[in-house]
Amino acid sequence: IDFDSLPWNLNHPEEHSYVHLTTTTGEWTKDHYDPASDSGKLFESVYKYDETALPVFPSTTSLNYGTTIWEGLKCYRNKDGNPVVFRPDRNFSRFANGATQMCLPPPSRELFL
Repeated sequence: IDFDSLPWNLNHPEEHSYVHLTTTTGEWTKDHYDPASDSGKLFESVYKYDETALPVFPSTTSLNYGTTIWEGLKCYRNKDGNPVVFRPDRNFSRFANGATQMCLPPPSRELFL
């Protein structure tokens, strides 16, 4: 297998971004995302893979204790060139369910989407 030719995010980091948004209060607030004004820390939390490494430390609880939820959205362009997201409501449902199961605060639908 020629792994360098596979279209995975890390093979073409200049083409992909990630969102790294955290809360230290145990809840998601309108400081994180306010749907009324479409503003918040969310917009300051988008990073390009090739410009900013994902900050993962040896003490990261998801590596040691599994207390992190990983959920990705598939985004692509349709035949007309418009961006579309594949089943975002299902991603949100899985993420919110996972947060509840892990005793983590689930985000609002507006914050997640």
